[in-house]
Amino acid sequence: HSSPAQRQAGGADLGGGSTLRHPNRGSMLRRSNTGKDDFYQFSSTNSHLSGAHPTTKRSISLPLDNESSGMMSQDHNPPIILRAELLQSIPVEGVEIEPYVLVLAHGQNRQVTEDDDSVLFKWSRCEYTASSDTQDVQKTCILTGRPATMQCLLPDVVFEVNGVEISHEHAYFASVEEFSKAWQFHKRGGRASGEQSKPRRQDPSRDFVNIWQEIGTSRVYIPQVHDVGRILKLECTPIGHNGMWGKPVCCESSEVLPAPRPAPIRHMIDVPTPPNTFLPNGPKVTFKVVSYNCLADIYATPQVYPYTAAWALHWNYRKRNLLREIMNFKGDILALQEIQADHWKEWLEPELRAMGYEGVYKQKTRESMGQDGKMDGCAILYRKQRFSLIEKHALEFNHVAMSRAKQFKNDKALQCLLKDNVALVLVLEVLHNGQTAGPNGRVCVATTHIYQNQGFPNVKIWQVMTLVRELEKFTVPRQLPLVLTGDLNSMLDSAVYEFLHNNQVSSSHPELMDDVQGILESAELRHGLQLRDSHEFMGKDVITNFTAGFVGVLDYIWYTAERLRVTRVLDQVDQETLTAHTALPSPQYSSDHIGLVAEFELSAPR
Repeated sequence: HSSPAQRQAGGADLGGGSTLRHPNRGSMLRRSNTGKDDFYQFSSTNSHLSGAHPTTKRSISLPLDNESSGMMSQDHNPPIILRAELLQSIPVEGVEIEPYVLVLAHGQNRQVTEDDDSVLFKWSRCEYTASSDTQDVQKTCILTGRPATMQCLLPDVVFEVNGVEISHEHAYFASVEEFSKAWQFHKRGGRASGEQSKPRRQDPSRDFVNIWQEIGTSRVYIPQVHDVGRILKLECTPIGHNGMWGKPVCCESSEVLPAPRPAPIRHMIDVPTPPNTFLPNGPKVTFKVVSYNCLADIYATPQVYPYTAAWALHWNYRKRNLLREIMNFKGDILALQEIQADHWKEWLEPELRAMGYEGVYKQKTRESMGQDGKMDGCAILYRKQRFSLIEKHALEFNHVAMSRAKQFKNDKALQCLLKDNVALVLVLEVLHNGQTAGPNGRVCVATTHIYQNQGFPNVKIWQVMTLVRELEKFTVPRQLPLVLTGDLNSMLDSAVYEFLHNNQVSSSHPELMDDVQGILESAELRHGLQLRDSHEFMGKDVITNFTAGFVGVLDYIWYTAERLRVTRVLDQVDQETLTAHTALPSPQYSSDHIGLVAEFELSAPR
């Protein structure tokens, strides 16, 4: 067992026990080894543990067994750690590790969610590299020449064999017995082996396998490069209000994995110039728009993505990848889907605000999945130096459906439409040197996440039709250019795509035939917006969703062509990268969707 004594400098081994000082208190604590159950003694700082006279030292003994603890009042008992485990059993370099710690204090269970005075945390790294015996080059024992199975990694150790000094980098052994023989002739820190304490030499395997080096004292730890290949241990020690220490509980990780290779950089490519209606000499403003379904944590489960490594599915890993990818897009406007409500509040919005963005979030209308914030929604963010927010609006498809309930011939249609999807609409105004450009410099940006079930194409087309008709009423009278983004959950041959692209959808489209609920019976499937698909020139080469069960286009950036022109788009992810780990999500890409980026030119109105 690794005693908490190593936590604070100055703690010393006293009479078979160990001494500890709480970092926030002036008391000294001593753990005694009695051969019975462990207990802790509290001593005033006015007396010294080392050399203090027994009659002058004030101490209280706190038994840790349940039977004895009943003899003392509950207020004198330290908390009891009921459970401690690492939420990521396989740690990754650069990715924070969080523990789940449940304590019993004053008769109540409580989860420790941040650093506080009730639990001391100590992270340690095992000095033995677990993978050192599986390296490609065969190592041999420095004593016998037999194939080695272990290596001494203590950095200040030198072995002397036949008059030759061998440093720890080359100190390989075939067995613990051979290591024990060599240990008798080692030097450490420039001192001869005889100067080392006898207990250390009597148990050489402990030096080799079980030596733990303290590396952190916070609840959360981020593995560093020197942790790679090592096992980590967290020791949690409960502390009562009166300074009493409880029994520590330890948990260990697997080997720390090295940080995966980042995803290849994607580049912007030119779009062939279509006939446009810009004034030849009109002023133009260029800006980038991103549309990205980030895969909410509530949906990133091993059951849905069994081919993805468990550590690569963990939110602490994915959130860093997602943020890096979003920032690499260098977008001026970010339209994001499947953003979990609690992650927006606690992580994404603060992170992007620190990077110069402001944004608006709209959660789905469905209730959270068991816990507050465990529901996803849509967000639009914009660079504060490029745009100012003029208006923000949200569209709840449930609300629209209920307000039009009388239009449906039966209750099945209404019930089928209550799917909780939403849309978010912002009006932004271009800034020039911190000054607004006026109404002519405004653009409307919308994003949505359409219902995903492929068995309900009528619901999809109804939602898209509802959104487009509302956007048409909102933008056309004001001559507002429009950028419509999102995960439409509809492919290139769908009724949704035909409706957007052609301003209407043929009554003979196969997806309109499957409307047993009568949702579309009275719907007018046409609109007056002149929408264009920003990636249409790429044809069927576009992929926005790549999983083991589906490959295709579900995400789009549409725009009105009257005052907007696409100049460049982000190129596609190459097939080798997409299939390197079967499919997405992967260690390189932490969503099952692929982000889209389009660069626009905005011209003045005619």
